[in-house]
Amino acid sequence: EAGTRKNYVIAECEAEARADIARGYCEPMQALAVRLALRFESRPAGILNAMAEVGLPAAKDQRSTVKAIMRLCHPDKCKHPEAKRAMQILSPLLTT
Repeated sequence: EAGTRKNYVIAECEAEARADIARGYCEPMQALAVRLALRFESRPAGILNAMAEVGLPAAKDQRSTVKAIMRLCHPDKCKHPEAKRAMQILSPLLTT
């Protein structure tokens, strides 16, 4: 049941990301990173697993992985209206 719920959440984020791409906000991986960060805001422990599941960057350790994902979401590189919020959600994961 939990796996089904998680897959549903990921599918929803992917659909929202496709809509963001169609609006011209950003590239596919950027949109997906932003949408997943927003969706998992209340349970940050699940963010990295969900991002790895959809093929977003994964590095040798959590800090490196978070930095790679934050580069995707950085407002200077990603024009998504929620990019700054995604960065705020991801930032605490650098220290855990």
